[in-house]
Amino acid sequence: MKKRFKNIFDKERRDLLKIFSAAGISKGLLRASPLVSGMMISRLADAQQTGPNKSVVVYTPDGCIPSQWFPNSNLTSFPPMSEPYSAVANECNFLRNMGHHRGGHGVMPTLLNNQWTGDSFDVNMGRTIGENRPFMYLNLGVHSNGHGYITRDNNTEVPFEDNPFNAFNRLFGNGGTGGGGGGTTPTDNTGSVIDAHKDAINALTNKLGNHERQRLDSHLSAIEETERRIQALADQNSNPDSGTSTCSVPAAPGSFALDFANFERHANLQADIIALALKCNLTSSASLGLGNHQGEFSFPYLNFTGIYHQSIHGGNGGDSSYPHFTETRRHISEMTVYLIQKLKTEGVLDSTIVMNVTEMGDGDAHSSNDIPLVMSGGGGAIRRGVSNAGGSSYTPLHMLHTAAVALGADQHPSYQGYASSVIPNVLA
Repeated sequence: MKKRFKNIFDKERRDLLKIFSAAGISKGLLRASPLVSGMMISRLADAQQTGPNKSVVVYTPDGCIPSQWFPNSNLTSFPPMSEPYSAVANECNFLRNMGHHRGGHGVMPTLLNNQWTGDSFDVNMGRTIGENRPFMYLNLGVHSNGHGYITRDNNTEVPFEDNPFNAFNRLFGNGGTGGGGGGTTPTDNTGSVIDAHKDAINALTNKLGNHERQRLDSHLSAIEETERRIQALADQNSNPDSGTSTCSVPAAPGSFALDFANFERHANLQADIIALALKCNLTSSASLGLGNHQGEFSFPYLNFTGIYHQSIHGGNGGDSSYPHFTETRRHISEMTVYLIQKLKTEGVLDSTIVMNVTEMGDGDAHSSNDIPLVMSGGGGAIRRGVSNAGGSSYTPLHMLHTAAVALGADQHPSYQGYASSVIPNVLA
């Protein structure tokens, strides 16, 4: 008698095993390279995907100034803090009248959770929609460590991986599988990451059709290009007086300095890594922290060169338009928009739901209402425009649950649950 599937995720696992078996993919080959597993998952996705199956959460510290953030109802007019989103307006849903389940500083462990224990949303999505992927989740950051973490795995807080060099090598350099952290530095940049997978890739190539071989070539080209960018940044930091970046060094550089002057470049590299990992089906869940709740970072290349937190409190000279906070918050919006655009360029935005979270509304007043939340991507599963929640009883946890429903994660037996209802007028 034919075995019944426990759920859609059990069916995916069994179908994936059938694909591996039919293609002659051994367990040894899978262990040799996560890219091999990712390519076979791509074959399954082509056959089965009917909606979004990936999730990214972006953390921005300390809210906004609501009058400088919320766009009009048809997204044709954006205030300064959210103006960068005008470039991706047709991919976004801005949530209005949202409250916060636990607003204020020091609540990072509960931003993606309805309790102080258990798995955070990014980890839980790894256990549900991403259980067949080589990496359960990614937890990347930019100057995000030091005052709490948003990711919790089996009741243990997980630090952000703030070094894109380490993150890239761990994912693409055959450095192991699992959750956040870890990794080593490649010994050179002349195809070192791809060389680590050479035997597995050669074995896989003979098992793919023409279309899949073209896709694999595209993946490898994107990985090599990102590796060159990371190495160039490492070289420049190792020799800052050189004037230009090069792509070769006689020996492996040390971990490059994550200085504030390179904040945007680091953020963009982390976004590139997330987009590549999703494109190659190495994971289905990622989080990106842009700073921590104390805002202990700066953008020395902007007009306001003080620390971010000061741009919110007392650094505006009593100006009610908050010129300095407007500048710094707008800049963080630019980094989030870069991620959205990168996901679109890599062809995975429609299959990925991106959520922006923060721990307060008005950052100067530490308020728990008018929270600046945005959902983007997700193809036809997420409405575009502005969704009015109709009351502050809806919180970031309801946004997470709404995304989980769109992803089908709420149907998995391991779904932890973060709210009991979806936000009205968000799901198409």
